[in-house]
Amino acid sequence: MYNKERIFQLIDQALALTQGHPALVQVTSSAEGLSRIANSEIHQNVFEDRTSLSVTIYDSKKSSSISTTLLSQEGIAEAVQEAIANLALLPEGEEQQPLISEPKEMETLRFSLELHEAFGVETRVQMIADGFKGIPDNYKAYGQLAYRATNTGMGNSAGIRRYSDDNSVRFSLLVSDDVGGTGYASMVASTPEEVDLASVFAIALQKAQANQDPIELEPGAYTVILEPMAVSNLLGSLMFSFSGAALVSKMSFLTDRLGEQLFSEKLTIVDDWTNPLSPGIAFDSEGVPRSKLTLVDKGVTKEVAWDRAAAAKAGAQTTGHALSFMGRSASAPMNTVITPGEKPLAQIIAETTKALLVTRFHYMNPVNARQALLTGITRDGFFLVENGKITKAVRNMRFTESMLKAFSQIEEIASDGERLGAMMGSSYVPGMKITDFHFTGKTSFTDT
Repeated sequence: MYNKERIFQLIDQALALTQGHPALVQVTSSAEGLSRIANSEIHQNVFEDRTSLSVTIYDSKKSSSISTTLLSQEGIAEAVQEAIANLALLPEGEEQQPLISEPKEMETLRFSLELHEAFGVETRVQMIADGFKGIPDNYKAYGQLAYRATNTGMGNSAGIRRYSDDNSVRFSLLVSDDVGGTGYASMVASTPEEVDLASVFAIALQKAQANQDPIELEPGAYTVILEPMAVSNLLGSLMFSFSGAALVSKMSFLTDRLGEQLFSEKLTIVDDWTNPLSPGIAFDSEGVPRSKLTLVDKGVTKEVAWDRAAAAKAGAQTTGHALSFMGRSASAPMNTVITPGEKPLAQIIAETTKALLVTRFHYMNPVNARQALLTGITRDGFFLVENGKITKAVRNMRFTESMLKAFSQIEEIASDGERLGAMMGSSYVPGMKITDFHFTGKTSFTDT
């Protein structure tokens, strides 16, 4: 894994070869130790140390990007030359934005030495082995425990320098037996104090033991209590509409509706890279400083994430949320936090007369982006709540629901939540109670 000094040596080396073309160079160096679990055994311990360099060369109406892991002088020169040569083959497109030139330097330092020292392979193996001790013989555990450290540097021909370092631990676990259902739990941590594998093992096992002999319910509208993972599944799909590019292309449900009360007044969502509940970095893939966004304020849609190209089309300002899609215009919220409510999730369950409790969803697919209409299937713990208690497991069902409708019918938001990894970035998500959530079909899918 390369340090800051070596990363900028590579960046400067690439920039010196760009023949006067405007250019942006990024180097990402990461090391990951991964322990995979199957049948309550560690079946694989792997380690990968990988560094890549990407260079983007700009012309007035086109850009060309090349990535390489060949970091010798010859390998970098070949990548830069290929990016330059490709410009001649590309058709002209939209006017390219000028390179960022200010501020000259930015960095985000989130690397925890204590976490790094605590997660060698021997420690990972021992933590997992300790977790196995609580798994009965008739159950099996599956999952993975990963420690990852990443150093990223960026520079361009306008003279900026950007740097970030961070490390984290992610653990996901599924517990099952041969005749019953499964249970699932996960964890994301950036400090040793946040690491609690024992709780993940205990929760996954508890769900698997409760997920037995499921009853079958008819499709219809039900009150649901969504655990944080289930809320995160829905939120991830919802966030694609909070993109300037989606707004410009009119693919967002926010098209011509930004500023309206679309959700329950109980719902507030911010995107804030400085929040320790969902930490991020200070700049985006274009080197632009990242702004804090209030996406939803008490149900009212307020702001979206912009990259420079989409912002220029809309007459807006970039918010520093560009994504690295090899020259393509894209943006998204990266560090979302839902404002918690007043009661813990356990109390919400205890005060509920009747509802369905959802651990998580899978096979999520959009049906109609403009209506925020999604479909998916429950998984790894779907239960009936009666008079404040979880009474029965329920056979998995398919939902088809508009998130505009679902998030406008929030009855309660829990005061406790979880930090969860997302497709892009991370999120802090509490559980929710939502009325009239539509399940549209039975499934033959079980958690066995």
